[in-house]
Amino acid sequence: MLKEQAERTAAWEQLGQSTLPLVQVLNAQMKSVIEQTEQAATDLGQRFGMIASRATEQAKQSAHLFGDGETIETDLVVVSVGRRPYTDSLVDDGAGVDLDDRGFVTVDELCRTSADGVWSIGDCIATPQLAHVGFAEGICAIGDILGEHPVPVDYHAVPWAIYCKPEVAFAGYSEEAAKEAGFDVVVSSSRYMGNSRAQIIGETDGLVKIIAEDQGDGTGGRVLGVHMVGPWVTEQLGQGYLAVNWEATVDEIAHYLQPHPSLSELFGETVMTLTGRSLHG
Repeated sequence: MLKEQAERTAAWEQLGQSTLPLVQVLNAQMKSVIEQTEQAATDLGQRFGMIASRATEQAKQSAHLFGDGETIETDLVVVSVGRRPYTDSLVDDGAGVDLDDRGFVTVDELCRTSADGVWSIGDCIATPQLAHVGFAEGICAIGDILGEHPVPVDYHAVPWAIYCKPEVAFAGYSEEAAKEAGFDVVVSSSRYMGNSRAQIIGETDGLVKIIAEDQGDGTGGRVLGVHMVGPWVTEQLGQGYLAVNWEATVDEIAHYLQPHPSLSELFGETVMTLTGRSLHG
């Protein structure tokens, strides 16, 4: 998956390898994540596209052809094709636990399987393969077992964190997905190059982008999506994640103070711009 590819690419670069292009072979399953990280890919200096490969005259090199005719040559290709659940022997035949055509256990919104008294969570089911999502599913399943009527996990709005350099983090709708869902949107973005703390630590690449409902006058209403790329954004997404899930409006968020200097104040400044009043003009 894209998250693993980006993190692996960053790890190789940190170990002193030459710059590695990140090539994503697009498919429907990854479409939403690709949309979320399109701007991040630009800032990361990495590319996305459909590719075909062929051997070159040099035995140890491969050429990779992008859809636009561009070619890159590499000495080594690391291929990440994602993961499939190892459920082949998880349940006995006749147990009544249904699997889909890819081997995932089929469940309802409370992680109940097709068999009474059996729940399934985590990488065994077709949900985002993120540790914190698995934790949330476990909490939901246990709550259901105890009869506590838990709130199901909202997979559309879970926090995504990609630990590459610079980091990528997002929650909620992308701009394109929000429009496809029927929302009229207004968008604001701010770059870390003007953030004091980013300048202090010497990491000014990246941005914060917020998608909100358009109130009709160009100002924002409910926050629909928060997207970040930059220094330590995986640690900064918390307030954006809460804003999306609490259906907070930009006016409500802008009322509260952000510490200065801090990386996280860029979120507050981006929200303030959506109210029609920017902090720095």
